[in-house]
Amino acid sequence: MSLRLRLNLLITTLMLLFMVAMGVMIVKSTRASIKESVEASTRVTIQLLDTVIVSAYRNPELGPTHEVLHSFLQSLGHVRSNTILLYGPNGELIYQSPPSKYHLDYEPPDWFKKLVAPATESVMRRVRFGALEVTSDPSGAVRESWGTLRPLLWVVGVFFVVLNLMVYWALGQALGPIKAILGAIRRMEQNDLSVRLPQFQLPEFHRIGRSFNQMAASLETSTEESRRLALMVTQTGDAMMMHDLQGSILSWNPAAERMFGYTTNEMIGRSAAQLIPPGRENELKHNLAVIAERRLLENLETQRLTKDGRLLDVALSAAPFIDPHNDQVVGDICTMRDITEHNRVEEAERKLEETRQLSQIIQHHIEDERRSLARELHDELGQYVTAIKTFAMAISNKAGTASPEIASSAQTIVAAANHIYDGMHNIIRQLRPGALDNLGLTETLRDGVAQWQAQEPRMKFNLEFLGNVDGLGETLNINLYRIVQESVTNALRYSRASEINITLQRTPGGEASLTVKDNGVGMDVSKLEQSQQFGLLGMRERVQALNGSFALESAPGKGVEIQVTVPIGGKQ
Repeated sequence: MSLRLRLNLLITTLMLLFMVAMGVMIVKSTRASIKESVEASTRVTIQLLDTVIVSAYRNPELGPTHEVLHSFLQSLGHVRSNTILLYGPNGELIYQSPPSKYHLDYEPPDWFKKLVAPATESVMRRVRFGALEVTSDPSGAVRESWGTLRPLLWVVGVFFVVLNLMVYWALGQALGPIKAILGAIRRMEQNDLSVRLPQFQLPEFHRIGRSFNQMAASLETSTEESRRLALMVTQTGDAMMMHDLQGSILSWNPAAERMFGYTTNEMIGRSAAQLIPPGRENELKHNLAVIAERRLLENLETQRLTKDGRLLDVALSAAPFIDPHNDQVVGDICTMRDITEHNRVEEAERKLEETRQLSQIIQHHIEDERRSLARELHDELGQYVTAIKTFAMAISNKAGTASPEIASSAQTIVAAANHIYDGMHNIIRQLRPGALDNLGLTETLRDGVAQWQAQEPRMKFNLEFLGNVDGLGETLNINLYRIVQESVTNALRYSRASEINITLQRTPGGEASLTVKDNGVGMDVSKLEQSQQFGLLGMRERVQALNGSFALESAPGKGVEIQVTVPIGGKQ
């Protein structure tokens, strides 16, 4: 669809909307006027007939009321906007007012009647020996309104058609230059840069033509230069240069200046060997030989020297520069990307991974040593303490009342053995909770919470498990338990909290998520003392060794929240 037709349709649509709006207003006004006229006529008719009825009641000598009304209605004839029906004593119709003859030559269409005709109203009066019915009849008023509006509709329709034709003609005259502009653009697409536009009378098209002619002239004079420059703008973020087949530099872009420190004037005409570090002298010859064979060099990782002697790791790509006139290789287009930082990041990631693996090995050995030490304490020291307790009980029983001092000393030994046994079990629980190997992580955490609750009766502990957190594996179990243990220990020591919430869940994404939160005094994370960082550092290292994420959120007066997320299927 052409622009001319689109604009014409837009204007036509706006005109139609305006005409529809005006039509709606006229119909509403006409309908209200007809309704008001009919209602007024009906009220006057009813009042007049009520007066006749009252008069007939008060003057019985005039005869029965229905006969009085019959005589009056016959003399009255047609009443505007109303139909009057009179019924006799037996319900028979004895009178009907004659129809309206006003504007019978104007018969409005049905749609107009439906739009403007008000609803029909009927009023019934019971009289002696009969009944009177008055029904509104707006037909006369509707015909009158149609006779008034019909000429106006003809005028509006003719005006609409004539105006559309005029607008279409005016748009054709105004948009005529577009055809010439499109033709010139089409010729320019076909590389005809000699095309020029004539001067147009309209100011807007005149400015377009002048700008087009200036652009065409500029393109015509700079085509050859732009052809060579266009070959260099494919990778503007990298160092770009052009060489001839002897390795001399023909062009040097700003990115190359920033990367190597040499200006364009310093490098144009110089050999690219100036950038080659010692030990790689044959690389340039090899690259030029590859280019001469019309082959590509893609992402060749090598090294280059900067002006200040720094050694850069670069990814080199080169393509043959072919003269389109004779199809001969005249040089190459070379790009270099500095990958020094990229290599450093890769090396740092490699070392970080080694550190994680080493940390995991160390943690594994520590846990093994703790498990072995706990077992030794339980098996060896536990047996000795039990034996001492047994011997002391035997001495106490034998001494009895005969040697009360010996019995008392034996009971003291029994009490001391009990203290040693309880202390030993606390140490074993800290080294390696036995429930972790026998009952799993959930029961171990419940047992730990019970122990902490016994130590701090004023503290409220909330432990919640979401999802299936069993079967996470030994490595995850012991590390998550140690993190909870360290977090709760810190909270009991420093937070002055009244409530600690512990939540462990298994996410749908295959991760274990642990949250330990207290409502204590909180802390300024940026001002932690060195002595307070060791526990947090240990937790962070445990999480990093599991390829997880560790986050600590806190502020003075807002408690501390530790969030840990580790992959269940990750490296363990």
